[in-house]
Amino acid sequence: MLNDLKFSFVNIDKESLSAEIGAKVKYYSNVIHWTLIYSLPVFWLLDYSFLSSDWVVLFFTRIVLAGICHCIYLYGGLRKNNWDKEMTMAFIIGINTAFYAVICAVIPTSIVLPYFLVFAIYFLLLNITIFWKPAFSIVQCLIAYILIIVLYRIFNKYYDYHILISNGGGIFFIISAFSILIGYNRYQLARREIAKNILIEMANNRLIDQHEKIIDQQREINEANRRLTKLSEYRFSTLNMILHDFRNFTGSIQMSLDLLNQSNDNLTGEQNEILGYIGEGNDKLKYLSEKLAGSTQTDATKVDYNFTELDLGKEVEQATVGLADAALMKQINVQLNIDPSSTIVYLDKIFLDQLLAKLLSNIIRYASSGTVLSVHMHKIDNKAVTDIANKGNLLGTKKLEELFNEIDNVNDSKEIVNQNTSGFAFAKKLAEQMGGKLTYNSDETTGNFYRLEFNLFK
Repeated sequence: MLNDLKFSFVNIDKESLSAEIGAKVKYYSNVIHWTLIYSLPVFWLLDYSFLSSDWVVLFFTRIVLAGICHCIYLYGGLRKNNWDKEMTMAFIIGINTAFYAVICAVIPTSIVLPYFLVFAIYFLLLNITIFWKPAFSIVQCLIAYILIIVLYRIFNKYYDYHILISNGGGIFFIISAFSILIGYNRYQLARREIAKNILIEMANNRLIDQHEKIIDQQREINEANRRLTKLSEYRFSTLNMILHDFRNFTGSIQMSLDLLNQSNDNLTGEQNEILGYIGEGNDKLKYLSEKLAGSTQTDATKVDYNFTELDLGKEVEQATVGLADAALMKQINVQLNIDPSSTIVYLDKIFLDQLLAKLLSNIIRYASSGTVLSVHMHKIDNKAVTDIANKGNLLGTKKLEELFNEIDNVNDSKEIVNQNTSGFAFAKKLAEQMGGKLTYNSDETTGNFYRLEFNLFK
């Protein structure tokens, strides 16, 4: 069984993705629209400096053009219209692009260089700022190229295109074409960033739901524990009362026997023999009462394992998939490779699940973001082996020794491990208590490597 748990964008809610992209398009459309309006003084200054005879006409033409574009923008943005923002901005920018291209094509070639430079900067800033599909940038460039090439031939019949190229046209064509690539890269990166944010939000929502379920389960557990505690207190109080009365009873019998033994001169041999039987029985009752009293005070921290036959492969797979959200939050790619045949072990399911959850969650916690976590489960001789490797930043053997041995000293191997100890140490202790072995290593060859071994059930 080979599962590559790469968390792609396939399962993203399409409506959420469209809504987020639409919001981003709307924001940057607003930015580029006002940028076009506020850049008018630059073009007025350019017209005044190089086309002094026509700058007044161009001045009012640009104002009228800006007013028309602004009206289209406002009208299309009304709630009742709700025009597609990309198409609206493509139309507005297309009008401006066509106007600037006409000017560059019809003015004398001796003064066209600054206009081409400004036009090239216009395309560059446009594709750096706006957020839309790359096809719109290509269409804008084609509009400019076609108008410049056609109109230049119409108004400059006696000049070849190399004059246009040498006077700034070449710079414009190169920069505008390059700006398309910038717009394409920006769109892809921004779209991926939006999708990743949606994935993170989805993961957070799932974690919140799981947290709520855990809280509900915790409440039920606490309620059951409260009832069990109350029942246990009642049991102990009742048992202590019985033991108290029982001790008084055995004590009174012993006192009576002592009195009879002191005056046994009047007793027959048969009566003395009966008193001996009674005394022997009373000693046994006293011994049993002492044992029963001691059992009520024994240590309640002993682990009572319930060993059953389990398929370790399925348990490892479930534990790994259960921590998929945690790996996703750190952008860790989890690769799961499990032996397809059954791997039967004889373990306690509850404690095995706890062991795997502790081990995997702490491995993810200490793994580097953007790395690969490989989980490989297989058989070696009579052992079921689970290898987990992460080749990110090395923790080092010293650090691993600290984490795996950060545990309170316990005298009995069956004593419950303190929950406040390290997750690694907790997992190691559980593995040892269930007859397994957890080893670890950290070097350049294997990366951060962990191996969990259990005996196969025969």
